[in-house]
Amino acid sequence: MFSIHDYLLRRRARKAMKAMRATFRLYEDTLPNDTRLALVERFDDLNDAINGQSVNDLDDVVKTLQEELTATLPKPRWPMATEWFDVIVSALAVAFCFRAYYYEPFRIPTGSMQPTLYGVHAEPADGPSTWDKGPLSYLKWAVTGKTYEEARVHVSGVVTGYGPGTKPGYISLIVNGRDRYELPDDVAQTFAKTAPSQGGLPIGTRVTAGQVLWRGYVKSGDFLFVNRWIWNFRHPRLGETIVFSTRGIGGELPDNQHYIKRLCGRPGDTVELKPDDPHLYVNGAPATNPNRLEEIARHAKPWDGAPPYPGYKPKPTVVAGPRGERIDLPGDAQTFTLGPGEYLALGDNSDNSLDSRYWGKVPAKNLLGPATFVHWPFTSPRWGNIR
Repeated sequence: MFSIHDYLLRRRARKAMKAMRATFRLYEDTLPNDTRLALVERFDDLNDAINGQSVNDLDDVVKTLQEELTATLPKPRWPMATEWFDVIVSALAVAFCFRAYYYEPFRIPTGSMQPTLYGVHAEPADGPSTWDKGPLSYLKWAVTGKTYEEARVHVSGVVTGYGPGTKPGYISLIVNGRDRYELPDDVAQTFAKTAPSQGGLPIGTRVTAGQVLWRGYVKSGDFLFVNRWIWNFRHPRLGETIVFSTRGIGGELPDNQHYIKRLCGRPGDTVELKPDDPHLYVNGAPATNPNRLEEIARHAKPWDGAPPYPGYKPKPTVVAGPRGERIDLPGDAQTFTLGPGEYLALGDNSDNSLDSRYWGKVPAKNLLGPATFVHWPFTSPRWGNIR
């Protein structure tokens, strides 16, 4: 006759035996042969007791085996630390697999996608507030992504150049050929192109010890997720915000980095940019689907308080290089015909985007996935799904 009590006893004993077998197998190869055989026999006895008609002594058989295992097997050192180590390693393994195959975190490095997405950028301030001092500054950064920074000259001299910064989104202002001061990218580019009388710091400007070059808030670039699996089931779509590798593309691109742009042309498309027309022309017609392409062309704002889109523009006749130098370029209308496995990637900030207008097409093998969701900073007006 079926008994709930007997069923629960057997179920508990099976779980206990499964756990004890797992522990036994960890040390089985290190045990003397007679000890190993004795424990195997005890497991057989427990199995027979579980499958037997009477369960009156089942708890005693389980307890006996547990005591024998405890007395025979080596005692683990730092059991709590070992358990936590296993948990952490397992969690990291899951996280890395999730990142590699499903959703990869990505940080916007530059302002080429503004105002849709922002890289590291700055806003001036007269000085720090209470929230920018001590532990409160860390709390403020965790919520808003904003930190107060100040660049002050240590030794008098002359600005001799601008060079790559040591952090993403920064440029080094170089004084006397040796002293470096880190400035946000947008601040450094403005200083390099603005006359001293208007507050700029072009090459040749003299600075004095103690002078404040710049003070204000540095805002972290948008942090987002990239969908690594969706293109296994469909092709990339016109107008998607995409992340790709620069490996092997060449031209003016640094090699083996990740870039983010908008997909503006697919295999088989002919894409045209016209000097006096902000629209993107795909196969002879203005691109209006998805809506974001049309919004960029008519200078719309993606969110309240954002600057308007500049529209799509051909490669300009003059651009500023990474150190503020002048680069002259041809500015005729541009037409791109895309072959098999070729994609066109353009930045939403057409006035300040190093994109396919300069270095050409993106091979299909370089595509990583569409950018889907801005997950930090939490207070960003761009937080949420990406269009």
